[in-house]
Amino acid sequence: MVPIGTVHNERTDATDDDWDRVNSVIRLDPAVLGDDATAGLRAFSHIEVVYVFDRVAPEGVVRGSRVPRGNPAWPEVGILAQRAKNRPNRLGTTVCELMAVRPGGVVEVRGLDAIDGTPVLDIKPYMAEFGPRGDVIQPAWSHELMAGYWTLQADESVTAFDPDRSLAEVLRSPADHGRLALIVRRPAVDEREVVPSGELHLEVGLVGDNWLARGSRGTADGRADPEAQLNIMNARCAHAVAGGDERMPLAGDQLFVDLDLSPENLPAGTRLQIGTAVIEVTASPHTGCAKFTRRFGLAAHRWINGKVGKQYRLRGICAKVVVAGTVTTGDEIVKVVPAAG
Repeated sequence: MVPIGTVHNERTDATDDDWDRVNSVIRLDPAVLGDDATAGLRAFSHIEVVYVFDRVAPEGVVRGSRVPRGNPAWPEVGILAQRAKNRPNRLGTTVCELMAVRPGGVVEVRGLDAIDGTPVLDIKPYMAEFGPRGDVIQPAWSHELMAGYWTLQADESVTAFDPDRSLAEVLRSPADHGRLALIVRRPAVDEREVVPSGELHLEVGLVGDNWLARGSRGTADGRADPEAQLNIMNARCAHAVAGGDERMPLAGDQLFVDLDLSPENLPAGTRLQIGTAVIEVTASPHTGCAKFTRRFGLAAHRWINGKVGKQYRLRGICAKVVVAGTVTTGDEIVKVVPAAG
């Protein structure tokens, strides 16, 4: 077998626990895979990665039984009754969260228990139908072993929030005649500047923002994505995950609006007038990234990127400027019909 790619992360030691905090990049080998090998993969929330425990020496392979992790409190069981790396074929498999699929064969994941430099043999989309059928039963010692393996729980948030209450608040947003709640410029990476008003320009988007200069990892040439000129998030949702107005700008969006952003209300092509400017909703997806998770917690990430989050586009939408103009905090947002011609 020939590896199709390699794992890259900050984990160089094959310690057993705390893998849910590990973000990894899998760089695929273009000599093995075509450019379109990952087409359609981003539609899945999880993938299963098959990889090689290549740092296990041949003399370290176990072919019979052993005590898991050498813990005398646990029974001696066969190598096929545990998930240890010292297996005859040194194969590992993990279902992990798919964070992004980038041009050039770059796949970003969370919770892959493979160290830096690990060869990847295969990637498969995870489908619920391949999950266990019936009750999952396992011995008590295995629960004890796994107690520290995934330590970043869904309720471990930077800001505590109630998903049900937050969703109910988001659903109160108007379908039309909304309001511009906040304007945020990003003059540089990780910098935020809240402004009372801003200029929307056909070429640069929000004037003073770094969208054009920063470019995009989502385009083949690294240039800014014209379909993602503006990132827009529901202000009620941002307020919930940020724990208030003060940290809302950290979400990374330029415009925060009190408006129903669901696909049913704002399908791609919908035009919105804000102030004297007009913007158009695009089909470019807007999803949570590793930075969003670090700032607001895993619970927030899983909420906005889960089934409910996708249904209502809680992470937000992308748009582009079609009529330049000035926007001001408090401006009304209305749907407009494109001029004929």
